[in-house]
Amino acid sequence: MPEANDVGKLLELLRALEIPDTRPRVLRTLWRGRRTVPRPIVELVGVHGHPALVAELYTWLSESGGRRATPRAKVDLRAPDLAPTALTPDPQALANGPQAEQEIPGHCLPIIQQLVAGFAADDTAMGAIKFPRYRTADWLTRQRVTSDEAEAPDELRRRLPKLLRSGSPTSRSDTAEGVAGDTISRVVFGVLALWPVLRLWLWVSGRIPGMSKVTRWFLHQRYLAPELSGSFLGFASRLTASHRVDENEEQVAKLLIHAFLEDLRDAYRRRIWRPSSWRRTAYPVALLGGLSEGGDGARILTWINEIRNETGIFDPLVVLALREEGPPREVAELSDISDLRPLRTLESLAEQPTPQPPDPLQTWLREIDNRRTHRQADAWFLPLRALLPADTPPRVSDSRFRGMALPPAPPLAARSWFVGLCVLIPVVLAVAAALTYFPPLRGAPCSHWPWTDGVSVSLRDGECVGYSDNAAQTFADDPELSAMQREVFRLNAAAEDARRSNPNRPLISLVYFAGLSYVDTNVKYPHAQVEELAGLAVQQRRALLAADESEPLLRIVIANGGSDMRHARWVVDNPLRALIADDPSVLGVVGIDRSTDETRTAITRLGELGVPAVATTLSADGLDQASPLYFQAAPSNTVQAKLVADYAQGARDTTGGPAYDKVAIYHPEGDEDLYVTTLVEDVRAELAERGVAQESLSWREQQQLYRFPAPCESAGFDRRTLLFFAGRNDDFATFAKSVSRGCLSGGGPAILGNDAVTRLITDQKATAALPSNLTVRYVAKASPVMLGGADCVRGVGKLGNQPVPFEHEQLCAELAGLIEDLRVYPGLANYQPTWAGDRTGLAFDVSGLFVQAVRSSRGVLGDQPPNRTAIAVQLRESDYRGVTGTLAFATKRVADTSSIAVLVTTAVGAGGPQRCLLMMPRKPGQDGCPAGTKSDLEGWTEPGR
Repeated sequence: MPEANDVGKLLELLRALEIPDTRPRVLRTLWRGRRTVPRPIVELVGVHGHPALVAELYTWLSESGGRRATPRAKVDLRAPDLAPTALTPDPQALANGPQAEQEIPGHCLPIIQQLVAGFAADDTAMGAIKFPRYRTADWLTRQRVTSDEAEAPDELRRRLPKLLRSGSPTSRSDTAEGVAGDTISRVVFGVLALWPVLRLWLWVSGRIPGMSKVTRWFLHQRYLAPELSGSFLGFASRLTASHRVDENEEQVAKLLIHAFLEDLRDAYRRRIWRPSSWRRTAYPVALLGGLSEGGDGARILTWINEIRNETGIFDPLVVLALREEGPPREVAELSDISDLRPLRTLESLAEQPTPQPPDPLQTWLREIDNRRTHRQADAWFLPLRALLPADTPPRVSDSRFRGMALPPAPPLAARSWFVGLCVLIPVVLAVAAALTYFPPLRGAPCSHWPWTDGVSVSLRDGECVGYSDNAAQTFADDPELSAMQREVFRLNAAAEDARRSNPNRPLISLVYFAGLSYVDTNVKYPHAQVEELAGLAVQQRRALLAADESEPLLRIVIANGGSDMRHARWVVDNPLRALIADDPSVLGVVGIDRSTDETRTAITRLGELGVPAVATTLSADGLDQASPLYFQAAPSNTVQAKLVADYAQGARDTTGGPAYDKVAIYHPEGDEDLYVTTLVEDVRAELAERGVAQESLSWREQQQLYRFPAPCESAGFDRRTLLFFAGRNDDFATFAKSVSRGCLSGGGPAILGNDAVTRLITDQKATAALPSNLTVRYVAKASPVMLGGADCVRGVGKLGNQPVPFEHEQLCAELAGLIEDLRVYPGLANYQPTWAGDRTGLAFDVSGLFVQAVRSSRGVLGDQPPNRTAIAVQLRESDYRGVTGTLAFATKRVADTSSIAVLVTTAVGAGGPQRCLLMMPRKPGQDGCPAGTKSDLEGWTEPGR
């Protein structure tokens, strides 16, 4: 026997209609692609006192879930303030109304307007439903246009910016929501607002999907035959109040309702890129009270029925209309509806067994496809009779029904916090990846953007290695070395400018390859590289001063091979290989620090790449066998050994007798340093061949130098023993202090340092730790430059009492200008070297050697640019007479004819003057020292005389 009150069944039915899926899932919905059926238009018959029931149902839909509630709207169809449907404007009102008013009051469909206002209010946690199509159509129907049909589109175009600026959802959602969602749409429109003309064109044209979807929809929907208008403005002018009198009222009404339903479809259309659509877990419910046959409400519902039949498109609208009297169609009993609570979806009810009596809702679901295809006038209507006596419990507001209307929670993937995480996590990962793979983003000192020209560096074992030709990347943190690099880069830019001004001048590039960084700060010694870069910078300055087309311009690329060149092979195989392949102007590699196995391998790789390499100071024996394109500007260790032996044999004291009868060779142990091992072997062999007594003292660690007996503290101190230091410069200070322990002023042992000691002699900071009265003899390459003394750094080229070559004068003149320019860099305001170093002269000559080779090759190549093969040939064929002597590679690729000498300073710690004891090459019987540079400390005669 049916219950006396159908309130529970009514609420159960309403929940089944409004909830599309009680357990919403994103992937399952996308995978299965389940077809959703629009909800029936439920007519509840036999309801008296509809305003109270509508209010209770409205409250029930809103208060059950806290902030999560069902979108809802209510309309009292018998309310006295509800305006009637007015599809055709009053011609008299149009004619007599104030001409200044562009819009007429009222709406064509006040019932739809109230539903729009109700659904647009956002208190459901699902977001407000926007109605851009309906609002646009409604706005157009209220426009009073004074122009004729031909001019009406232009008049309407002038008014459209007002619609776009009105702040309605049209102006926010139309352009971008269909593409990327609300946030991006606001950003897009914020930008487009700067260009109103472009924005209006995009909106009106209907040509760009996503950017003008509202106007495109108007031109592609089925009502009022938009294809006859040709454009949106033409179609829109037909909807205005002034020109709508000739249009079919029913078509106008269906257009408005169709726009309303399309906006609902758009809000509920599932898009994987629009999480807000998945948060809509309840359909919008329209509660209509006081429905009567033939009234405006009934006409609205009839048009909805027809639109669904005619378009066949899903819409999510749920309609519950309350009426006192039944419609002229069969009315079922609400109580006959089956238990709907176990159902996950309404569509699954059709698959359930048929109950007795038959379930009217199940019957409707099974028949709707047939009814809609036959376009039945009542296809979407489901009239149900309900027993809802006002004085019989239960009531809608009873606590037992509270919570029934609660929409299910949205899928995890659609929840705001999850979407935020999905956005945040990739952003965080992307930022982390960007910071990892793009070090410039985190301000890493050894980094560069992939598109940065002239720079290729990488951090390896804590060192920044690679190459750079501009100030975007410098190597090392020493102020002098950093300033010198920046000055070289400034001259590079000046050379580029000069080339643009005179395209006929060749621009050649040389790679200066050295160890510019240090892992162990105890052996940090940047002054050597400063000297070499100074020699290259002087050649750059000379090239810029020349204006003739035959003079090449010079660009220097600085490459760092790491501490002791330990990453030299990697630098050649990676960044330099790419540079050489991409830049044909790179004609050679100069510098090349440290005679080690790593350096030898790097030289071999450069030869395999077809690049000539000219070392400035390398002297280890056998390096010329590493590559046929390797050239050496300094004499080999074999020549240095002969120089040491000649000096030891020929040195004479003040009485004219031999100064030394024994040589003690001090050197570090280890086979990995080719320079030290070959020098020690050569000196031993040379002394042994000449019958000079010798002994060797070696150490593994620098601290072991203090274990050697100090000559001045030894009982059998023999002043005729020459202490030859054959190690690296970083050990010399410790060696000098060790062997001079206990010595009185002027009474120390005779010390002769190899050419590595020159690094200390020319550096004021390095010699500051040595005793100021220490007398040191040392081997020096490029000795004419060293003997030039302080005059050269002041711009005066001198060499004792004899005249100097033009190249020497140019070196000193430009070196003084370079020093002046360096003082503008931070920390170098008082920069002033004591004298020009040997490395400055060698780098000057090596770069000049390439410039000469380019000049000579132009006579062979003609207008073709110089290439590496032609340069290598010229290096072999042409001798170069520079400030360090003659660089001749015709017979061998080691310049043994270059100058090398034994110099002496009697006040090494105080930066005393450098004097000559013996210089090679020399004539037989002579010491080879330039006139005016000979030291009076001791004499020298040819051995054997």
